Amino acid sequence: MARIDDLTREFMDKVAGTQDNMPEAPATDVSLKPVRMLKQIIQGSQNPQQAFGKLLVRAATREVLDKEGALNVFTLFRFLNDHYGRRWWDWEPETIWTELQRDHFSEGTPEEIKDMTMALQVTVNSHSPFEHWHVFEKIAHAFSANPVSFSVLQPAEPDEAALAMQVLTRVRPEEKFDREVLMYVAVCAKAAGMVWLPQDLFPGAQTYLDEITFEHEFRDKITQLWEKKAAGETDAEQIQIARLKEVHEYVAKGLRNA
Repeated sequence: MARIDDLTREFMDKVAGTQDNMPEAPATDVSLKPVRMLKQIIQGSQNPQQAFGKLLVRAATREVLDKEGALNVFTLFRFLNDHYGRRWWDWEPETIWTELQRDHFSEGTPEEIKDMTMALQVTVNSHSPFEHWHVFEKIAHAFSANPVSFSVLQPAEPDEAALAMQVLTRVRPEEKFDREVLMYVAVCAKAAGMVWLPQDLFPGAQTYLDEITFEHEFRDKITQLWEKKAAGETDAEQIQIARLKEVHEYVAKGLRNA
């Protein structure tokens, strides 16, 4: 248990920005209002060198990017395991950065890769992402290469939450999400206006969404449309189906190298 707590604390301390030069974080409404987080995903249309700033894009750097030039959590996971086996799972953060800089990133490891690496390390060693909503939230942002801060609430978008659930269950298939995390996912989905959370994208979350929404007839209609791969007839139906397709495509892209 101590090891789990220490790992979680290391991740939280790392991404909380305890560095002296970190700007003060803005206040955030703790009621989980719809907040569209600015996505920092590195798009395939971008130049990887521009996306990583000072990073010198070399062969080693390209190893952590997918074929479209985007940072991908499973590509990074495989990269770390291929180069360091499972040893890095127990390394201190400073050891990981030292090894990466010496072997691969002479200009320094990008923050997105650092955050994603720490999130992966917590995932392989800790139950916390499955038990605590605030840890799950930060893991979700790290897996999507978003800026991460433990000093403010950062409601995850449904596609980010879905990707995190899928990554976590693939890395730790024996684990189950606790009610706290499932309720958090449901609240994020409700804030985004969603009424249906497919089991293959949001395992176990629909039950909790049903507890806080009362559009069950509309939910059943969307369920039928989604299962039939139909677009819907009304604007409301089409919006729901379009959002589900967005989530599905986002998760498929994130799991491309799983």
